[in-house]
Amino acid sequence: MRRTAIPGLVVLAILRLPSLMEPHWYTDEAGYVNVARELLAGKVLYLQTWNNKPPLMLWTIALEVKLFASSEIGLHVLTFISGAVTVAAIVWAASRLYTPRRALVAGVIAAVILGLPIVDAELALPESLLIAPSSWAGAILLVHILRGDPNGTPRRIPRWPLAAGVLMAAAIAYQQTAVAETSAFFLALLLARKVLRRDAFLFLGTVVAITLVWLITAIATAGAGKVGFALAGFYVDYTRKTLPTSAAGGVAHFALALAATALIAAGAIASRRRDRVDWVLVLWAGATLVVTAVAGQPYPHFLAPAVAPLTLLVAGLNTPSPNWFRSGSRRSLAGPGLQGAGLVIAILMAKVAGLDWMPIQPSATNSHTLSGYYGGAVAAVFDPTWRTTWLDDFDYRVAGDAHVAAWITAHGLSGATAVVWSYDAWVYALANLQVDMPTPPIYNDEVLLGYGGPVEQYVAAERPVLIVVDSEAQALFPEIGTLLAGGEYVAKYASTPDTVWVRADRVAQLP
Repeated sequence: MRRTAIPGLVVLAILRLPSLMEPHWYTDEAGYVNVARELLAGKVLYLQTWNNKPPLMLWTIALEVKLFASSEIGLHVLTFISGAVTVAAIVWAASRLYTPRRALVAGVIAAVILGLPIVDAELALPESLLIAPSSWAGAILLVHILRGDPNGTPRRIPRWPLAAGVLMAAAIAYQQTAVAETSAFFLALLLARKVLRRDAFLFLGTVVAITLVWLITAIATAGAGKVGFALAGFYVDYTRKTLPTSAAGGVAHFALALAATALIAAGAIASRRRDRVDWVLVLWAGATLVVTAVAGQPYPHFLAPAVAPLTLLVAGLNTPSPNWFRSGSRRSLAGPGLQGAGLVIAILMAKVAGLDWMPIQPSATNSHTLSGYYGGAVAAVFDPTWRTTWLDDFDYRVAGDAHVAAWITAHGLSGATAVVWSYDAWVYALANLQVDMPTPPIYNDEVLLGYGGPVEQYVAAERPVLIVVDSEAQALFPEIGTLLAGGEYVAKYASTPDTVWVRADRVAQLP
């Protein structure tokens, strides 16, 4: 297995090299880093600092921040490790399900998909981290579903369901949508001929027990209402915004997702006696894709959890002979047919996630291209001037945020209380500012406090030393203009798109 995994790991490492040069640019990373900073400062998650992700995601980022401060390299080393662990899981499973050659091919396929930035797997996002434990959980279950437990007896408690349960509990603690994969694995274990029902419930019980521990702890510290809104309620409006505006369209959206789920599950039931585990892979892949389909969001990283099952499915494909079709009974073909139909529906619906860093031409909504990513990275190594241009191509706020952070630091304002009125909260971390808001990204403060005025009133009451305003965010949420026009703050520095406003009583103290 070690030799079989090496090509994939080498490919992953080579493709990820430019990620170690990326600037601070992705807004969700900024949100996680700044909440992590607040956690390290002693604030209580969901009560004194807010995010809509489970605790393990935020505490993993907190560990990275503790070790490497706000380094983008540190974040991307973290996701490289997660990607490498995922590739190893895929190779390990493929080497036991198929041949060594197919395992090698599976590792390379996964490495290419996860190494390229097309699904943003290099960014420190929940999906980029949960793929490691979920892929290993799936690998362990696949092997035991195919081979059974040779030592299993009703009197002996096996360790593999416990291990898989711990891994899936970790995945859920990174992103709550991993509940879908857990459900798919549980159904597969119930259907598997060579696995005892006891083992299925042992797996599920382990997941539930660990999840309840952190969930009860969070409720005890922050309250059931706040935890419930963060992990579930927030997503109601979040998903509603992407649904068709008509009632019929909304019903059709969920009906299609439900149909895909039903077809895949029915096909699994019909295929449960097959010697191959393709039906389990389709069940696993379908669970991840239906989640992406239901969300309806244009975020490529939502596709990352589907890489492991789809890669294993492709690596195990065999071209059926005409005799197979002639000799196969309708019953034997029903399962694959149902699952295939369901998977096609799920894939077509999940297409909305799209791809980042388009392979050839930029689109109307995405100017990133792979040629710009890799070609620009190579040029940036040898040409410092081009490096600046390459970094600025990631996001229009990269240069402005860096200049503003440098100005704040140079004028002795690091550590000051601040509000960054922007979708991008990187300035907090880059300038070591205190977050004076319930949550760093201003668009989520609007969700928590209310639209059209309450956030500005909150800022006015807090009287932060600094207000850093992004012109685009001000156009979307203009109420901050009321406070800035009142004379209590003075504009002291600007670097497109940011303007730094300093509280008037501190202006005279600036060097």
